[in-house]
Amino acid sequence: MVLIWIGMFAGFGGDIAKKYEHAQGFRYPLIVHVHAAAYVGWMVLQTLQIVLIKTGRYSAHKVLGYLGIGLLCFMLVVGPWAEIDFERRTLGEPGAKTAFMVIALSGVVMFGALATAGVWLRRSPEAHKRLMMLALISITTAGYGRWLTRPILGGLEHLGVSPGFLTFWLAFNAAPIVLTGMIALRDVVVYRRLVPAFVWGTVFMICVQLLSAWIYFLPEWKAFAERWVGG
Repeated sequence: MVLIWIGMFAGFGGDIAKKYEHAQGFRYPLIVHVHAAAYVGWMVLQTLQIVLIKTGRYSAHKVLGYLGIGLLCFMLVVGPWAEIDFERRTLGEPGAKTAFMVIALSGVVMFGALATAGVWLRRSPEAHKRLMMLALISITTAGYGRWLTRPILGGLEHLGVSPGFLTFWLAFNAAPIVLTGMIALRDVVVYRRLVPAFVWGTVFMICVQLLSAWIYFLPEWKAFAERWVGG
C-alpha cells in the first residue's frame, strides 16, 4: 500500500502543482473533483481494511466492506464520466490524445471486474484479498503512468527497442507489473504456491492491458473515438 500511495501522489501531485503554477489554480470541473474524491476514498478504504484485518477487527472490516460495495458502484459511473468529459473538453486542442480514452476506460473495466470478483469471493479470504489488491493495482497506472512511461520508453529507445504497442504496454504498466510480481513472489516464497484466483485475475488484467494498448495504436480507433466524443 505504501508503494501505491507514493506512486499516486507522485503522479497527480506533479500535475496539480503544474496547473497551479500556470495560474489556473484548482479550478477543475466538478466531475474531476468527484472522481478524485471517489478514487482516493477507495485507496483510504482499502488501507483501513488492511489495518482492520491486521488488528483482528473482522466485524468492522465487514461493515466497511458494505460501504466499499456502494463506493465501487459509484466509481464505475464517475470514472468513465470524468474521462469522457475530459476528452470532450480537450477535443481539437493541440496535444489532445482522444485515442488514450481506451486506456483509461480499460482501467475501469479491470478495476470493476477484479473488485466485483473480490466481493463475490469474500468468503474465501485468500482469493478475496488478492483480487482486491489486483483491483487496486489495476488503477495505479493513473498515477505511476504519468511519470514513469516516458522515461521507460526513452530508455528502451536508447537500447534500440522499436516503439510499438508492446513497448508502450510495458512502459505504461511497469508499476502494475512490478507490484503484481511482488505479490506472486511473496506467495511462492511464503506459501510455496499461487492462489488460483490471483493467477486468473493477473491473466485477465494483462489481457485487457495488451488489448487496450493494441487498440490505442489503431488509426481507425483514433478516428472513431474523435467522432464518438465529438457527438
